[in-house]
Amino acid sequence: MFTRKRLSLAILSALVTAPTMAQAVELPTVDVEAPAPASQVSTTETSELVANGNSETGTALRNISGVEGSRLGGHGVDLFIRGQGQSQLNILLDGAKIEGGCPNRMDPPTAYAEINSYDEIIVTKGVATVTKGSGGTGGTVEFVRETPTYDPNKMVSGSVSAATSTNGINHDLTAKVQAVGEKGYVVVQGNTKSADNYEDGNGNEVRSSYESRQGHIDLGWTPNKHHEVKLSYENTVVDDALFQGAGMDAPESDGTTLRLQYKGNDLRGATGFIDDVEIDVYQSEVDHIMDNYTLRPSGDMKMVNQTNVTTDGAKLKLTSMIGHTQLDYGVQTEKLEKISTLKNAMGASAWFMWPETQSTTNSVFAESTSFFKDNQKVILGLRYDMFDAQADGVNKATDMGNIASNVYQSVYGVTDTDNDSNDLNVLARYEKQLNANTEMFAGVSRTFRYPNATELYIVKGTDWVGNPNLNPEEHNQIDLGLSQSFNSLNWSANAFYDKVDNYILSYKQGGLRYGNIDAKIYGLELAASAQVSPSVIVGFDSTITKGSNEDTNTDLANMSPFSGKVFAQYQTTDLTAGARMNFAQKQDDVNTNIGEKPTAGWSTVDLYGSYQINKTIAILAGVDNVFDKAYQNSFNRIDSQNGNLYNLYEPGRIIWARVNANF
Repeated sequence: MFTRKRLSLAILSALVTAPTMAQAVELPTVDVEAPAPASQVSTTETSELVANGNSETGTALRNISGVEGSRLGGHGVDLFIRGQGQSQLNILLDGAKIEGGCPNRMDPPTAYAEINSYDEIIVTKGVATVTKGSGGTGGTVEFVRETPTYDPNKMVSGSVSAATSTNGINHDLTAKVQAVGEKGYVVVQGNTKSADNYEDGNGNEVRSSYESRQGHIDLGWTPNKHHEVKLSYENTVVDDALFQGAGMDAPESDGTTLRLQYKGNDLRGATGFIDDVEIDVYQSEVDHIMDNYTLRPSGDMKMVNQTNVTTDGAKLKLTSMIGHTQLDYGVQTEKLEKISTLKNAMGASAWFMWPETQSTTNSVFAESTSFFKDNQKVILGLRYDMFDAQADGVNKATDMGNIASNVYQSVYGVTDTDNDSNDLNVLARYEKQLNANTEMFAGVSRTFRYPNATELYIVKGTDWVGNPNLNPEEHNQIDLGLSQSFNSLNWSANAFYDKVDNYILSYKQGGLRYGNIDAKIYGLELAASAQVSPSVIVGFDSTITKGSNEDTNTDLANMSPFSGKVFAQYQTTDLTAGARMNFAQKQDDVNTNIGEKPTAGWSTVDLYGSYQINKTIAILAGVDNVFDKAYQNSFNRIDSQNGNLYNLYEPGRIIWARVNANF
């Protein structure tokens, strides 16, 4: 049953009084230097990502080089990295996973990851390790919360941040309080956010408003420097989310995550062989309701889809040093259960769209990192995954007499709906510092991505049908990178090639279908920055991705044309001012089978700045899309409810401001 949690409201109510405890604190001095060159793995502080006019998590992450996103509305922008999205990406929220409740991905995992509640984002493009989880063939996005530092002179601290804009975000308010002792800590945080429909550069209103509330609490025990145990609870509620690019809206979405984590370090003295231990155990649950009549004029037939998704996971990773080799090894398990029922307004079930689906992935992994002279490093990884999926409700009839298994047999000729596969993933990577300024890496990998519940089991008549007979994708990738860092100049270049056997393609043939093909995906990522004076930095980053269906010699959907940004920034200890030009070339390499249309090239200009008023308060402000350009990015969304393909115009001019206070 759908229940609304109130934890985030209670946390927020407790926190909004926090400024009354404010006192001056010493802020670090800003050292102006050219940022490190972009690489396959990058770390970005969340404070940088929300310094713009739209702090919706998916939208904010598009500020990271190589991260793209497609939108249905204002909330739940869905990520793409290197031409891959959805379950081709691993999204880890402080070590846990959460799966959205909408078959049409109104609420991808990032919809339950309030970006203001995390400290930093780690993005891995492609495959650089086998220890993070199964799949992740396109990349991994890690939302990180750092352990608070104990300071006997200041055991209670916190922060408050408030933002607003003229187009989209009405208010974005975050507050956090932490109490840290020698043996433990408590962190309490809350956020509330409200967004109106935004106006695009043509002056048209785009249905995209929403209301969200989020809160989390961490309870930590640190008996000594070798051990940390953390128990955390988090709740995110999104109400009245409108989606211009869908046939339904979402009156209610509710996601909760419960985590238990243990970290042990420098344990060899106690264990004799094991140096470090990491244990993560979590459970997440999402309830999601969407319909075509509560938040919009209803059509000929009122329909509602009510879903429930539960994710259970656990991971044990051990680390041992053997000579000059670090060995990371362990086991991992994840179980995912999904139920989605499409009903009419009278409550009669029409289709079990996710007919009580379950998938389990059990894994064992080992990865060695060997350090050699002359600044060389070799990484070798193995991961064995055992995947099993089934749908317990495929033979159950709805109130209207519809049975999922009959549809699978009619469309694909499939009678056995169980799906299982056991696969060995392999990684080999070489890194070397060529001289004091130059580094390179080369990596090869074979990794498997298993079909998700939608690709396997979705059923909505014959309009949208999953294929229980799908094979897992096998990605055979090559990554090459070269970078240089000097006192005032940094640059990097990364190239990748991915030969995919059994790529899972969605296509139209009397409705939306799924099948395996052979494909290839390849691209290039470039970045550079230079400190042209003691206070001025200039730079750029860019990416291009190509993808093709090798069976038909046609283009894959949602590939990135040559795109990126160019920036110039002035910075002193207290003042920052900058300008940024975002751009993309036209995209005419499109998948015409699903109705993907070419997009025109575009460019926009953003202006931004910040000022540290005193030791406690900073103000930030700016203008996004200064010239109010009308533009679409090249990432499309198919509304699987009606088969239409949408490519929404992005927001027009946004004037925004934010105030941050630490105490």
